[in-house]
Amino acid sequence: MFFYKKNWLKGYITIEIRGQYPEHFFDMCARYGIPSWDVSKKNTTAAIGKIKLSDLSKLRRIKKRSIYKVYFKERTGLPFLIDSLGSQKPLIIGCMIAFAIIFILSNIVWRIDVSGLDEEIENKVLLQMEEYGLEKGSFQWNIDSPAILQKKLLEDIPELLWVGVKKNGSAFHLEGVEKTTVEKPEEAEVGHLIAAKEGVIVDLFVSKGQPLVRPNDVVYKDDILVSAYLEQQEEEDEGNKAKPLAAEGEVIAKVWYKSEVSIPLTNNYHVLNGQAETKHYLHFSSFLIPFWNFMNPDYTNYQMETEEKNFYFLKWKLPISYIKQTIYQSEVMEKKMEKQEAKTLALEQAKRELLRQLPLDAEITEEKVLHERVESGKVKLTLYYTVLENIAKKQPISQGD
Repeated sequence: MFFYKKNWLKGYITIEIRGQYPEHFFDMCARYGIPSWDVSKKNTTAAIGKIKLSDLSKLRRIKKRSIYKVYFKERTGLPFLIDSLGSQKPLIIGCMIAFAIIFILSNIVWRIDVSGLDEEIENKVLLQMEEYGLEKGSFQWNIDSPAILQKKLLEDIPELLWVGVKKNGSAFHLEGVEKTTVEKPEEAEVGHLIAAKEGVIVDLFVSKGQPLVRPNDVVYKDDILVSAYLEQQEEEDEGNKAKPLAAEGEVIAKVWYKSEVSIPLTNNYHVLNGQAETKHYLHFSSFLIPFWNFMNPDYTNYQMETEEKNFYFLKWKLPISYIKQTIYQSEVMEKKMEKQEAKTLALEQAKRELLRQLPLDAEITEEKVLHERVESGKVKLTLYYTVLENIAKKQPISQGD
């Protein structure tokens, strides 16, 4: 199979030899270095075989030294195909121009649809998209991916709660949801307020319900802080069953947290030094075909950024795409810290981690270092925090009985 493919690429000729004992002519060709194949004898005075196009000049010299007549029956292979196409240049050029025009038009944005937004926000979105380069008549190659467009819109337009960008051929479809400031009041659920964690009561702000604790009381998790039953309801007639209400309020308590944190005295990190190389590829199936900047940069440490642009023909996505690959050179920097500097960073890190766990209205009132040591090249701290926070949480009451 490989033999036939190789000969097809180079081209070969089917020849007919006429004369007495025509097979002798192919023997002469073999002696003079002209290989032949598929040789068959038609009759006693004619035989057919195939030779390479590159051996045609040798064949003519042998023919002059013999008494045989040579007839060319068939020309096969890529060189003859190219010659035949060359005689139809106007048609081929016309097809190529038509394909190029359709290809270019297929990669232009012709429509942008926006749904789910009122007219004011819709116009704002369209203006913002123009700043990103997305407008009617723009080339799709110069436009960011839908995921990046979504992220930019949410960052630049605060009125948007959510936006989806979908690309369909030469059209972009945007669907958005606006933020609303009108919230439907939730119906309060009947129940007690209980302690979410252990602590010492500092203050109470109760709008509904019966307080069961006072400042300086020690409470444990799940203790009832504010009852859903009022005292006057409990004193009503025995025939009337007391009805619980939805206890509301805040119970501020001192809560203690223990934290352990470690910071290395030596840190290695990568820094970009401004050197970069950009490579360009055509991506076909699983193959990357470079067409600009073929050399790989001699970077020991680097970061790579890849951007891919798809091509379309009419509404169909072609199996070929353009990839831009930027390779940034980086350097490994080593930073050594003194013990006090590492301790300061450890305190800041521990405080940040604690604040992530606390409610927004919580307040850290005291910070103590219980233990400090240097071990395995790290500063390790054991910390103790005192926090003022609202520990009340709702415990629903079943009213089935």
